Amino acid sequence: MALATPVPVLTVSDGRSEFVGALAPDEPLLYSYRQSIYQVTVYEELARMDGEMRIQRARSSDVRSIEYFGWRGEPAQGGDGLWMEEAPASVAPETELVIRITPSGEQRFATRHWTLVLKDGFGETVVRVRAEDRPWLLAALAGAP
Repeated sequence: MALATPVPVLTVSDGRSEFVGALAPDEPLLYSYRQSIYQVTVYEELARMDGEMRIQRARSSDVRSIEYFGWRGEPAQGGDGLWMEEAPASVAPETELVIRITPSGEQRFATRHWTLVLKDGFGETVVRVRAEDRPWLLAALAGAP
């Protein structure tokens, strides 16, 4: 039955409320946040792979803000002026991300189809983020954009 057909989604939950957004296996997912030491925005480009999420690339205007990812060779600066690390060596795939939403509230997830500002959606709390499959009907009822 089509209503029970699994569809790929990203879920973000604080245990009381939940965001469900469509996330195809090959669709780019961007997580951005303000790095607390150097006060610059970091962009993590994530990919969904076999029920896990992996960082494909990390970028920032300050090379120091992404050094902790572990370099695969020399740091590179992209055409957009941002320093980047391709597929950071130090970061293993995760089935779940646990994120503390900071008081500054500059954390967001975005795809081509939707954007979720974490503080606006959940306040200052801890959220769990998963790439999973849900039956189409349940994803649609949850408002998967």
